[in-house]
Amino acid sequence: MNEEPLFFKIIPRHAIWGGKRIQEYFGYDVPDKTGQIWAFSAQNDGDTICQNGSFKGKTLSTLWTENPELFDSQKRKFPFIISLVAPVDNLSVQVHPTKKVAKKLGYSMGKNEAWVLLDTKQDTQLVYGSKVKIPELLNRINHRQFENTFNSIKTNTGDFIYIPAGTIHGLGKGNIAYEIQQSTDLTFRLYDYERRETDGSYRKLNIDEGVQSISDADSDYNTTHNYLRQKPVDLLKNDQIVIHEYISNSAFTITKVKVSGNVTLQKDGYWLTTVSAGKGKINGVPFKFSDNFIVPATMKQIQLSGNFTFMITSEQPVTGNNEKEE
Repeated sequence: MNEEPLFFKIIPRHAIWGGKRIQEYFGYDVPDKTGQIWAFSAQNDGDTICQNGSFKGKTLSTLWTENPELFDSQKRKFPFIISLVAPVDNLSVQVHPTKKVAKKLGYSMGKNEAWVLLDTKQDTQLVYGSKVKIPELLNRINHRQFENTFNSIKTNTGDFIYIPAGTIHGLGKGNIAYEIQQSTDLTFRLYDYERRETDGSYRKLNIDEGVQSISDADSDYNTTHNYLRQKPVDLLKNDQIVIHEYISNSAFTITKVKVSGNVTLQKDGYWLTTVSAGKGKINGVPFKFSDNFIVPATMKQIQLSGNFTFMITSEQPVTGNNEKEE
């Protein structure tokens, strides 16, 4: 039985919209032009590695396969990519595949996504949804008519933004986000501000696939703001701990835990944990701001001390059907 948290080494991800914000804000030692880091991933091109204990040196995908007791999951594959994103330029306007579109391309599931904005500036924004109705939207995208088509929305520190598959979105420069994605690493660019690659060519767009995903999604995703800035629910609140749940569905459960003092919690399942502020100890093991660790399913009782904030991604509790899911 593993009774200690498993710390993981980050993977820096180069991006045309990247810069030095990852180093400046989080203190990570990463190359310039790093746009984001993967904190937890089991992708073929980025498999995070455990840094401590008896599992030191093992990749997340190996642990998922060889040590299922650490996760107690009903899913066949590790289901998430957890990132910290700090753009110095706008990300492309994009959309993620619905399950139907993803399956056509050989993936087992689509990709829902969410952001918790850890830091914003006075003028930071993001793109979310359309200013026009779906038929006109699809016509404009197909004809590359992007002016005055997408919603641009002011952002605030602490915002939670849910992005169901098929939703037009784009994180703006200056925002710093804790990003949760389902593990289908597939993004369709609709518009990229006429940016060019190093060879001078315009960056590739994915208009056909993007239009298919918008068409397959609920029209509300792109024509209302019902999914923006959803308020968290307080699961527990006292002088020493506040637990906010942002969302819990079949894609993911996202929670924030803020501790000031000493508390003991009971838990089921595993936590993918990122320290978004402060420092403390978990079952006597110290951690600090910007650390990323898994609290395995084998740790049923958690003792927390210090002054800190965790961002936690986990699976929705499974009830009834024990059949393995994709």
